[in-house]
Amino acid sequence: MDKQNTKSQAYKALELLEQAWAYYTPEPVIPARDETPELFEYANAA
Repeated sequence: MDKQNTKSQAYKALELLEQAWAYYTPEPVIPARDETPELFEYANAA
């Protein structure tokens, strides 16, 4: 491959990547909850 062709392919790949990234929306991260309640939770439940 010649240098110009490689360069144009790289620009085309970056352009496609930018288009794909525009539609990307990350899924919301749900924090992991501890299964054992803290001590103050026992006091509040009483």
